Amino acid sequence: MTKLSRIRLDPNDMGHYINNLWSVFTLMFDKQDVRALFKDLFTHTEWKMLAKRLEIARRLLEGQKYETIRSDLKVAEHTISSISNSIERDGSGFRRANEILTELEKDFQRKREQRQARIERRVRRKLPAETFLPNLIGEGFNQLDKALNRRTAKSSAKKQLPA
Repeated sequence: MTKLSRIRLDPNDMGHYINNLWSVFTLMFDKQDVRALFKDLFTHTEWKMLAKRLEIARRLLEGQKYETIRSDLKVAEHTISSISNSIERDGSGFRRANEILTELEKDFQRKREQRQARIERRVRRKLPAETFLPNLIGEGFNQLDKALNRRTAKSSAKKQLPA
């Protein structure tokens, strides 16, 4: 288990450092950037441990039993119960992460099924003239949504900065 130094830091300084950590996670929008930061910030074992903890939480939220999780992920029952307790106390972070990942998986599965339907020629591929305007509008909304998300993230990151 990782330990903090016995030498105590000023609580205001430590609060600033923790706020910087939350801010950098909030402001990174690219998976490659986050991956690089994790590889620099955590050891190989630590980020594998974090990934397993997230998977344990997801499985608990799906209602899987301890024994199944323990045998599938090769983790101790203590780890599972610790995460279960965290979910029971609040668990909003685990719940939100699970919602995001579930939606991502559903989207991936939907696209996979569409691709398979096209391959099997069950669905006629639309002509470019049929899709251009809807795609253009959709892309415009995607860009607007990204811009708003970035603005919200920056605003959120700035909230905790000392005056």
